[in-house]
Amino acid sequence: MSLKEYTLQKHTEAEQTAFMQAVFNKQLPEGYWADFCLQKSLIYNGIELIAETAGLLEDLPNIKRSYFLYLDHKAHNPKKLLYKYKPVTIDYYHYIQSLAFEEDRILAHLYTWHMGDLYGGQMIKKIISGQHRSLEFKDPELLKTNLRSKLKDTMGDEANTAFDWAIKLMNSYEL
Repeated sequence: MSLKEYTLQKHTEAEQTAFMQAVFNKQLPEGYWADFCLQKSLIYNGIELIAETAGLLEDLPNIKRSYFLYLDHKAHNPKKLLYKYKPVTIDYYHYIQSLAFEEDRILAHLYTWHMGDLYGGQMIKKIISGQHRSLEFKDPELLKTNLRSKLKDTMGDEANTAFDWAIKLMNSYEL
């Protein structure tokens, strides 16, 4: 079974959260996208730092998104409200840090989040108005090809774990 097939159920579950349904239906409350970008910026920072330290990003030019997520957070927060990291985000960041020497496991998280942006993020850019620097990739096809070349079917459990964390984060929003 391929990694994509192995994670299909969790991917579907993530898309069916109230948060994502509000996104798809253009009913996401004001400020939620700004907050979500902030939460993702910490998550991506953790994943990207470990992946880069392990040399896993060398053939993935311009894949790092954490800074762009922060810029998107600022762009979607015109009132300059103070947002804080959610407990689930902090817990997930600590979990990611525990994977520091487990390259396949950290790649599973990179796959789950970054491939989501490379694919589904392109649809989100059309739904949520405003800046989406984190969803704009230089040479996305090269990134997809090179990232896929690193994947193993045995990463399925950890990729599903990444989806579980994403679902927890999305479910932390009151809708």
